[in-house]
Amino acid sequence: MNKTSKIIGAALGGIAGGLALSFILCVATSVVAISTDSRATLPGLFTATAGTENGALALEFQPNFAGILVVIALSVLVRVLMVVRSNDAAPEPSGHN
Repeated sequence: MNKTSKIIGAALGGIAGGLALSFILCVATSVVAISTDSRATLPGLFTATAGTENGALALEFQPNFAGILVVIALSVLVRVLMVVRSNDAAPEPSGHN
């Protein structure tokens, strides 16, 4: 596999990883808000507020999309840097015996 396709694959993996991390942080913030029955904030990313509406549990969730994009961008950067460094450290086999 050539270097360009490895970098593109790492970038796509970084996007998926950043989205997954953002989702997990969203769920964790919501759980904290529900369990404490108050506002839970992950600065720059999410704010969740628990309450009741018509006698049922309600959760108000406010994402910060710029913060989520920063998390995704950092995830992509880390994945791409790992692939570039691993390619520099290990030479590819030449195919000759």
